[in-house]
Amino acid sequence: MNPTEYVRGILEEFVRIPSSVDADPMAILNAASAAVKDLGLSPTIHRDVNALTASSGHGGLLINGHLDTVPVASGWTKSPGSWEGDTLYGRGTADMKSGCAAAIGAARTLLERGVPFGLLFTTDEETTMAGAKQLASSDLVRGAAAVVVAEPTALNVVASEKGVLWYRVSTKGRSAHGSLPHLGENAIYRMAAILPHLEPWTRPKDPARDMTINLGAIRGGSAPNVVADACSVDLDCRNPPGTTKADVERALRDAVRASGQEATIEMFHEVPAAASPPDAAHVRLLQGLAGTQVTSVTYGTEMAFYIQRNPRCVVFGPGDPTRIHVPDEGVSLAETMRAADLLARYGERLVAPSR
Repeated sequence: MNPTEYVRGILEEFVRIPSSVDADPMAILNAASAAVKDLGLSPTIHRDVNALTASSGHGGLLINGHLDTVPVASGWTKSPGSWEGDTLYGRGTADMKSGCAAAIGAARTLLERGVPFGLLFTTDEETTMAGAKQLASSDLVRGAAAVVVAEPTALNVVASEKGVLWYRVSTKGRSAHGSLPHLGENAIYRMAAILPHLEPWTRPKDPARDMTINLGAIRGGSAPNVVADACSVDLDCRNPPGTTKADVERALRDAVRASGQEATIEMFHEVPAAASPPDAAHVRLLQGLAGTQVTSVTYGTEMAFYIQRNPRCVVFGPGDPTRIHVPDEGVSLAETMRAADLLARYGERLVAPSR
C-alpha cells in the first residue's frame, strides 16, 4: 500500500470512531493500538490514564497526539466522514486525528529506515491532560531527541504557547421573596458590578503576547420569585510565557476590588505556559525542513507538561488552527501527508550525527 493510501485509511478510521468526552476511550485506543501493531510494534496501553505508548529503539523523535475530540455540536453543513476533493470533514479531522495519522505514517517510514522513534497518544487532552501529566516523567519523554506535539499548526513551527488557567469567581447574597427584593441582597447584581472590570481583558492588542480573560459560563439564582443568594462565573484566562499564575490572580483581584464588591476566587484547572527558544537547534532544524515560520499560539497543548521534563519540544502538525472546535471542521490529506513526510525527515535528521 502506498503511503498516501496508508495514511488516508488510518485517518478515515480514526475520524469514524466517536471519541469525545462522552465516548468510551477504549474504542479509539484499540484502533490506534491495531495501527501500531500493524507496524510490527508492541504498544502499551496505560489504562489508568487511557493513553498509548510505543517505540522502536531509544533516543529518537517522540511524536505526541491526542485522540479525543470536543463534541460535534450543531451548525454542520458537511456530512461527517465525507470527502470534498482533498478535504475530509468531521469532528477531530484537524484537532487532531490527522496529526495522529501523520505520526503513524512517519513511524512507518522511520521503521523502514531503521531510525529510532516513539509514539505517545492520549485521550484526555480536551479535558484534564492527566495522561500527559503522568507520562511526562517517563523515559520515553525524557530520553527523546525531541518531542513534537502534532497539533494543527498549518505546518508552522510553534515554539511558544500560552498557559490556561480556569477560575470560578463567586458572589454571595441574601435570599428573599421576589415580591420584596429590598429585603434581600441579590448576588447576581453583585456579580454584574464585577464583570465590566473583566471585560477589557477580552480585547488584546496582541493575542499571542497579551493576557486574556474570557467569561465562559455564568450561574445564579434559582427561580424568578426568589432573590438570588449566589452567583458564579467561570473564567478562561490565558497567560503568555513570562507571566505567572500570580499575575492572573492579581488581575482578578484588582477587578473585584475596583467593583467595590466581595467575591471568592478559586482556580480549578491549570496548564502552564510553555516556550522553547526560537533559535534552539531542534526548532531551527524543523523550521528549515518545513520552510515555514516559527510562531506562537494562544492555545495550550500537552507540550506544557513534556517541556518540564525535556526542553526539546515543539508543536507542529497539519490542519488550520482557526478551523478547529467549529462546524465543518476539515483537513487536507495532502497537508497530512506533508506532515508525515516532514516528521520522518525530522526524526532522521535528529539522530543523523550518531548514525
